[in-house]
Amino acid sequence: MTLQNLPLSRRNNEIKDSEIPKYVGKLKGFLGYEALAKAQADLDKDLTHHGCCYRNWAQELRPWLFAFRIYDRETKNGVCIPKKWPAEIREMVGDARMISSLHYGMPEDVREKYRKDLLTDQHNDFMVEIHTAWHYYLQGFGIQWSPLGPDSCPEFRVRGGSLDFNVECRRFTCDMSEHVKTPAIADTCDMIYEVLRTRNLWGEVRVDFVNDFRFDPGLIRRWPEALTRALDASQIVIELDPSVRLTLELKVAPSRTYELEELDALARDQQHPARSFLVCKQEGELSFDPVVFRCYGPRKTSTQLRDYIYKTLKEKVATQLSPDRAGVIVVRFNGIRDPHVFNESKGINDALSKLFERQHLAAVVMQCEGIAESGMGSILYSTPSVVFRNPVTAFPNVAVAKHLS
Repeated sequence: MTLQNLPLSRRNNEIKDSEIPKYVGKLKGFLGYEALAKAQADLDKDLTHHGCCYRNWAQELRPWLFAFRIYDRETKNGVCIPKKWPAEIREMVGDARMISSLHYGMPEDVREKYRKDLLTDQHNDFMVEIHTAWHYYLQGFGIQWSPLGPDSCPEFRVRGGSLDFNVECRRFTCDMSEHVKTPAIADTCDMIYEVLRTRNLWGEVRVDFVNDFRFDPGLIRRWPEALTRALDASQIVIELDPSVRLTLELKVAPSRTYELEELDALARDQQHPARSFLVCKQEGELSFDPVVFRCYGPRKTSTQLRDYIYKTLKEKVATQLSPDRAGVIVVRFNGIRDPHVFNESKGINDALSKLFERQHLAAVVMQCEGIAESGMGSILYSTPSVVFRNPVTAFPNVAVAKHLS
C-alpha cells in the first residue's frame, strides 16, 4: 500500500501541564542554546534604542524570545514550577509540540533553515508553514517536506486517504497596505507617550501620517518640545510637522484599574482600520493610566492591493506548485479578524478567479490572524478561515478535502 492510499487516523494534540518543561527544553534544544543566546543578546541591543510601543511590536515579531524570558523568570531558571503557567508560555509550548513531531520528517537542510528563521523577525511567516503542516498531520496525513535546492518547490507534500497534493504558504502583514511602516509608527508613538507620561495624562491619541512622511530621528527629537507647548496651550489637535497630526482625547491621571482582558478589548475597540498600540502603567496584575494610539496613514488603494496579492500568489502557483500534482495555497492575513471579509471582498474574488484558471490549483485557504483564547487552564488557538475551491480544477477530490479543522 502506497503512502497516498494509507487510511487516515487522527493524531493527538494534547499537552499536560506537567509536560510544559519538557517541551520548553525540546524547543531550546531544537533551536540550539548558542543560537538562542545570540538572538536574545541581539534583541536586548535592539530594545535599548526604542520604547514600549516598539517593544510591543518586537514581541509580535519574535514571541518565543519573550516567552523564554518569562519562562526563566517564572521557573527561576527551571528550578521551580509555577502554580499557573502564563499564556505566552502555553502558546510557545503549543508551537514546541508541533515542531517536536514535525521536525523528524524534515531533511536536515530544512531543519537547519527553520532553526535560523524562527529566531528572526520573519518568525510568524515560517510559523504559518508549521501550523499548516500540523493541521494535516493531526488528520493523519503524511507530511513530506521539500528539500532545499536550486529549483523552486512547495513547502511540503501531503499524502494519505487517497489524496496527494502540494501545499504552499504565504503570509501578508499590515505593512502590505501601508505606506508608513510599523517601526516608524511605533517610534513616533513612543516619543508621544514619554511626553504624556511625564504630565500624568492618559486616554486616546489619534495619529495621522500623510503621504510624504519620512522617519527622521533628528526631527523626532525636536517634537517633544512642540508637543509640550501645545499641551500647555490646551490644544486638542496638534500638528507636530506638516506630515504628522495628533488628535487628543486625554484625562488627568489616575485612571481606574484595568484587567488584562479589558486592555485587550480597549486596544481593539476601533471603528475604522488603524494600527493600534497600547501602553500603560502596571502594579502587579492590574494596569492603569492606559494610552491607546490609533495610527492612520496613507494606504494602497483596493485595486493596488488586489494586484499585489494576485501577482504574489500567481508567482507562487507558477513557480512553487508543479502542474502535474494538485496544489493548495494557504494565505494568512495579519490584522484581519473577520473571515467574512474574504467572501465580501471583490478584489479577493477577482484575484481568485484569475488564479483558478490554473487547473492544478485545487483550493486557496484564506486565513485571518491567529487568535489564542485562554480558559479552564487551556489555550485554544484558532485561525478563522474560508476555503475557496477551484470549480474547474483537474483535482476535484483535493478541492473538497478537509482543509479546515
